[in-house]
Amino acid sequence: MIAADFFDQVIDRVNTNSVKWDMREQYLGGADVLPLWVADMDFRSPPAVTAALIERAQHPIYGYAARPERMFKAIQHWNQTRHHWEIPQEQLVINPGVVFALNVAVRAFTQAGDGIVVQPPVYAPFYGAITDNGRTIIENRLLEVDGRYQIDFADLDAKLAQAKMLVLCSPHNPVGRVWNADELNRIADLCLQHNVIIVSDEIHCDLTLFAEFTPLGRLRPDLADLLITLAAPSKTFNLPGLTTSYGVIANEEKRKLYEEEKGRSGYHVGTVFGDIGLTVAYEAGAEWLDALREYLRENYRLIEQTFAEHPQVRLTPLEGTYLAWLDFRATGWSEDELTERFRTQAKVGPEKGGLYGEAGLGFWRVNFATPRSVLAEGLRRMQLALEEQRA
Repeated sequence: MIAADFFDQVIDRVNTNSVKWDMREQYLGGADVLPLWVADMDFRSPPAVTAALIERAQHPIYGYAARPERMFKAIQHWNQTRHHWEIPQEQLVINPGVVFALNVAVRAFTQAGDGIVVQPPVYAPFYGAITDNGRTIIENRLLEVDGRYQIDFADLDAKLAQAKMLVLCSPHNPVGRVWNADELNRIADLCLQHNVIIVSDEIHCDLTLFAEFTPLGRLRPDLADLLITLAAPSKTFNLPGLTTSYGVIANEEKRKLYEEEKGRSGYHVGTVFGDIGLTVAYEAGAEWLDALREYLRENYRLIEQTFAEHPQVRLTPLEGTYLAWLDFRATGWSEDELTERFRTQAKVGPEKGGLYGEAGLGFWRVNFATPRSVLAEGLRRMQLALEEQRA
């Protein structure tokens, strides 16, 4: 049983080689800035994971790791019980991370110069995976309708006619949408019509807070020849430092091409601790996750309450992820001006929306997967910056 105060504990992460806490000077402009940016959580991972890692660490030899059958069974069982998706073991591919896997997929299934569709504002590494590999970005910008994001399907139809691949973010980071079955079916129909490969980044699939997640692979088995699904326990259980993820590729030929391209990247063996972390998290983390999701809902409600009386700030309705998307355009301040206010004066570090493309300018992403007392202090500092502006 996970106690109600499990996630309230403030744990000092300084001097743990944490990107979020130990690189504040480089990324946020000061070591005293309260970080609400990069997407890892300030919570202890499931106790069963910690215990398993400690037990393995006590064996003093850390040689090359063979992936156990148990690891694949854990992935299959988790997807079957949480998402009602039956995944044959042979369709699973193991990767160090979802961004790595996206880059492999881009190289394996497209050629230099090919167009790849993204839906801004969207996770920044999507852009790099395309341009760094010599492909062409095609933007299908999301539409804001009464403050809620939707897909511009007419534009998507036109853009897919020029493309070889769509990189789908489902649930979407940073806008917090959990695409529903109707939306996913429309995406699938268009990609089948245009014979466009879909790489579906579903890393936030377990972190839906106010909506139900639908795996595209379960919804549309007729996409088997076009769909590559990427997922991981890293966001779900706060394990990104263990660098282990997986993909699902139903088409045997595409799976072979993917594995060959992955091999050319030099990735052949597992990690001693990553494989254990993934396995035990999926085997024993369900109760922890259920408690986490309830805690995150309450944290999100705190953000709602904080900015309810601020006419200059609009909180985008969130359905999934632990990343709030706040619209500051009504302040009239540029991104640079707000950066100065937040980081230099208020000493708080949300993430600037411009990192997610031009469509993100004027927005700020707030990671609320942190103890409520820390979040409350961060929100107080953000309010302080706004109050100073009003004055």
